[in-house]
Formats: sequence, C-alpha cells, structure tokens
Amino acid sequence: MSLFGLFDIGKSALFASQSALNVVSNNIANVNTPGYNRQDVVLEVASAVQVRGNYLGRGVRVNEIRRNYDKFIHLQILGQNQSFGRSYALDRSLSQVEQIFNEAKDLGLSKSLQNYFNAWQGVASNPEDQAQRTALLQQADALVLNAKQMERDVSSALDNVNLEIRNVVDKINSITSEISLLNEKMSLTEAGQGENEASYMRDQRDQLLNDLAGLINYTWYEDNNNYVTILVGGKSLVTPQQAYELSTSTDLEGNSTITYNDEDITSVFNKGQLGGYLDVKDDIESETLTRLRKLIASIVKETNTLHQSGYGLDGSTNNDFFGPLQIYSLDYSSGAYISSAVVSDTSALTLDEYDINFTGASTYDIINQTTGATVASGQSYSAGSTITFDGIDVVIDGAPAAGDSFFISPLTGVIENFSVALTDTRKIAAASSNLTLPGDNTKALQMYQLSQNGVSNLSGATFDNYYSGIVSNLGIMSKAASDSLTYDDNMLFELQKKREQTSGVSLDEEAANLIRYQRSYEAGARILKVTDELLEMIINL
Repeated sequence: MSLFGLFDIGKSALFASQSALNVVSNNIANVNTPGYNRQDVVLEVASAVQVRGNYLGRGVRVNEIRRNYDKFIHLQILGQNQSFGRSYALDRSLSQVEQIFNEAKDLGLSKSLQNYFNAWQGVASNPEDQAQRTALLQQADALVLNAKQMERDVSSALDNVNLEIRNVVDKINSITSEISLLNEKMSLTEAGQGENEASYMRDQRDQLLNDLAGLINYTWYEDNNNYVTILVGGKSLVTPQQAYELSTSTDLEGNSTITYNDEDITSVFNKGQLGGYLDVKDDIESETLTRLRKLIASIVKETNTLHQSGYGLDGSTNNDFFGPLQIYSLDYSSGAYISSAVVSDTSALTLDEYDINFTGASTYDIINQTTGATVASGQSYSAGSTITFDGIDVVIDGAPAAGDSFFISPLTGVIENFSVALTDTRKIAAASSNLTLPGDNTKALQMYQLSQNGVSNLSGATFDNYYSGIVSNLGIMSKAASDSLTYDDNMLFELQKKREQTSGVSLDEEAANLIRYQRSYEAGARILKVTDELLEMIINL
C-alpha cells in the first residue's frame, strides 16, 4: 500500500465519524419527538488489501444506520392503545351523564318526585283546602319541568356522542390516507436498498398506527414490499393500492352509523374511541334514557288510572291528572306506513317497546324488544285492519311486504309530551264518591300510597327505588369506566417505559457518544495531517 493509502484511511475515518456524529446529533434533536426510534451507526472494517503476502486494512466504512425497534413491544402498545381509547370514550361520556343525575346536589328527579307525592298527602290532610290543591299542581308542574330538563340533558349528551363518532371517523380517514401515502414513499425509497431503510418514514407510520389504534380496533400486516395493509372486520381500510374511507350516516332514530361502501359495519367496532362511543351510546339509550322514560310513563299510567276513578270538588270524574300516554311509531318500509297507533287499554299497557315484523305480505309477528318474546302473530292481515296487542291498537296502510318492520313505543316521546292535564284545582280527584264530597280524602291517600307501593310495570319496584336503580346503575357504569381508564393508562405507561428502554433516546448516552465520535473525527483528521507532512517531506528530498 502506498503512502497515498493513508489518505484513504484517514478520509474513511472522517466520513465514518461524521456520519456517526450526524446520527448522534439527530438522536439528541428528536429526544422529545413522539414515536421516534433511536438510531445507531454500525461500523465495519473496509475491505483489506494484500501487500507482500499480508493483508492491510483500508480504513472503516458505515455498514448501516440501525433503527432500534422492538416489534413485540410495538404490537403490545397497539393493543393497549385500543383498550385505552375505549376506556377514554366511556369515561368521558358517562361522567357527563352522571352529572345530570347528581342527587347529592339535588340535580336529579328524586326530590321533585318526593315533593309531588307529599303534595298529595297535603291534599289528603285537607281535601277542601284550595292552597293544598294549588300546591299539588305546582309540584306536579315542577316534576314535569325537571323530567323534561333531564331528558334534554341526556339527549344533548347523546348528540355529543354522535358528534364525537363523526369526528373520530374523520380522524380515521385522515390517518389511513397518510399511511397509504407513506406506504408508497417507503416502497420507492427502499426498493433495492435493503441496507438503507426509510427509518424516519417507518417511525412516522408506526406513530400513525398507534394513533389509529387509539380510535378503532383493527388488524394489520406488512408485505415483502414494505406495504402495510389494514383491515377492520374483514374490510380493507388500507391496501398497497389505496386507502378506503369510512362514512357516517344517520338512521331514522337520529343515531350515527358507520358505513363502508354503503354497508353498515357499525357492529365490528368494539375497541378504540369509536368502539367506546358506540357502546356508551347504546348504554345511555337502552338503559338510562329508556328507564327514565319508563319511570315517567309509569307515573302517568298509575296516576291517571287512579285519578279517573275519583271525584273532584265539582263532582266531575274520569279526568286525567297528567296528559294521556301516546304511541310513537317508526316505519321501516318502502310501501307501507302506520296510519294510526293509539292506546286502547291503559291498564293493559306493559310500557315495553315492540317490533311488528312482516314475514310476508299478510303475515307478521309482534316482538317485545324487552323480553324478546313473540306477543302476537297474524296470518291474514289486510291493509287498514287494526292490530291489537298489550293495550295498543295499530293500523298499517299501504302494501306491506316481507322484511318490512314497524317500531311501536309508548316510551319515546313520553317525557316530551309529559304535562299536567288539569288547570282547575276543583277537578283534582281526592274523593272516591260524589256522595262523600267535599271532605272525602280516600283517593288522595291512595295517590300518596302509590309512592309506597311496588309497580308491576317497574318489576315490582316503587317509583323511588326504580329511580334509585337508574342512578345507581349509572354510577356503577361510570365508576367502572373510570377504573378501567386508570388501569389502561397505567398499563400504557408501563409499556411506553419498556419501549423507551429499547428505542428511546438517553441524553447521557448520546452525550458520551458525541464526545467519543468527536475524538474519533479529530484522530482521523490527525492521520491526514501526518500523512500530508510525510508526503511533503518526501517531495522536498
């Protein structure tokens, strides 16, 4: 090897040290960058050259820039992000609804319910007193207003959940689009250059996969061309060719559903924020809101039934105290519709909700949504006929067909229509007979005792106990969501710590490397200087 070979060795030392310093500096600069994986320079001896039977080294070269990455930990973090996202959505939504039923601050229904029945006791104590009767109407109005406000607040919370669902879907589409772009860039960058991976883009893509895991549950894999494919419920969100968008639509009941190419795939999401918001929406609708409406419907039913059999000071009878119950319906049919749906027998009402499912043009089954039981069937229905079941009369016009469904509910709208029917205090029925007026308080006492007795439509619970069950159940769900969030947050923190041990940047370690490669660079420069001096000496001989 000639003297000029020393220049090559010194130059290789300078270049290798410079590359190492660049990597160390980049690690330090990205110490706080989310998802960044620490990089290391892997050096190796340059190919030796044979000189007089011996092999002499020709310096050093950079073999690769290695990305410190643990796929197993990354997969654990992805899974935990899905659980954390769900817990976050549940806790955020349930804590909001829990505040609506805050009995500790008298923000719920319990106090006004108690005051209403106590007002009936006041009437019973002096059935002829107009002040007691006026107080009863005032407390009844307060109960109505409180119930309406609670329903509005719960409905507002549901609207917020539906809005969050749409926002999450927008975020999902944005992330999958970015992943698809990174797929293409990485494939072009790494094509034929396995030793020069696009590590920065891999970090970005891994971070996007983490962000996506916080929103939905999905499966993914990477092919030999470095493309990532993402699947949800067997549907492709990201393929090597492109990204596919999710959409949201609103059903007849105003709820947000998730669609993929016009197909409803709402049921496949059970984790991440989207799964959490979908679950909490169902919980609030089917548990909290439905049970609150059932409570009010029971109060209306029991009060009106008893009040109709009593007599007011003016001798009138058969009067409703609250506005009568009404039937709400929805048509899931293109050729038929419900033209009439009314309460035919209040005493027979179960206060459950029903589906009328047509199995043919003239055959149908009526399913109780609460129990799942078939309460009635028809084999020869003709348009305009009356279908009677559980105190409800329904008339369907048009041309029903197999697959058509009609939703029947005495609960939907019950709080919206909740009102005090009486304005004249003399019509308040405190007496059981017009012969015992004006001092008879029998019906007023029976009204007060309604609060003490179990109600069949509420599974034998009293009004107060049933409402306490709503509050208690909501509190249990909210506490469980809070505990789950704390657990998932701690688990995620521990996994992030493990990741930092493998992939994180240690400033102390990088500072030491900075000094080490600085000394290496200085030594390489010294080789060039010494070689230059030796060459000058030879030239000057």
